[in-house]
Parts: sequence; structure tokens; C-alpha cells
Amino acid sequence: MPIGDDELVRLLLREREELYAYCWSILRNDDLAEEVFQDVCALAVQKRDTIQNEQHLAGWFRLAVRNRCKEAARYLATRPILLDDTLLDALDAHWQQWDSAPDTNRLEALRRCIERLNKRGRELLSLRYTDGLKSGEIAKILNCRVESVYMGLMRLHERLRDCIQNHLRETNQPTR
Repeated sequence: MPIGDDELVRLLLREREELYAYCWSILRNDDLAEEVFQDVCALAVQKRDTIQNEQHLAGWFRLAVRNRCKEAARYLATRPILLDDTLLDALDAHWQQWDSAPDTNRLEALRRCIERLNKRGRELLSLRYTDGLKSGEIAKILNCRVESVYMGLMRLHERLRDCIQNHLRETNQPTR
């Protein structure tokens, strides 16, 4: 026989602190732990016909809390981190300087810097950015280790960054 509504509410209220603490121990976030606890309470009310007794409820609740906490943690991991308004204001002021320089200057600098690269460097960039291949695929094509592709791309990025900055400085354009 399923647990009654009165008994379910009484058990949830009695175990509230312990269950909330369980949520918090997983999430380490007060607001999110409370939200998960409330969601699982609402779910318990919806599923009350399948809950047989107090022991069954305790096991069911812990499993439901653990699963909802995992979902919440995954959500937090994919949610962007918002910056403080003071920091955003400082970034805006700095970005205005960049925005004042025409992009054509940066693109022209990039083209010139790519032309200065050796054939292997241009090929690596082309495979990655023109063909859209991943590092593992590039390694197979070039018959080298994936780590070599990573290092090669990192060095190319650094070389291009420095070259572009030098070109923009020489032409009195703002650099990033």
C-alpha cells in the first residue's frame, strides 16, 4: 500500500535538514541545494503512489537528490560565468580602443604574417582552420603525433600574434 499524503509530508518535514544537508554536501551552493531539495519534494508528491513506506521513501529520496544534484552540477558546469559590472566597464573602455582600429588593418597584418610562415606552418593552419580538421586528424595526415600538432599550432599562434602586434605597432594601430 502506498504511503499516504499526510505521512509523506510529515516525513519530508522531519527529514528536511538532513536531506537539505545531503543536497548541499554535493552542490556546495545554498540556493541550488534548496532548489534541488524543493524539486525532489515536489517529485515525491507526484510519485507518492509508488512509495511504499518510510524506508522506501528514504532510499528513494536519497537517490532522487543525488540524481538531481548531478543534473544541477552539469548545468552549472556549462553555464557561463558572468563578470562583475565594474570589470565589464573596464573591459568596455579598453575594447573601445580596439574597435576604433579598422579590422582591415588586422586582417591585412594577418595575411602578411601568414605569407611569412614556412610551407609546413601554412599547411598546418590550412588543415586546422580552412579544412576544419581536429588535431588527431591532422596528425594522421601529417604522419606525426597529436602532441606535435598541438605544439605546432601553439607556436604558430604565438608567432602570428607577435607578428600582427608588431605590424600594427609599426603602422600606429592599437594592438590587443
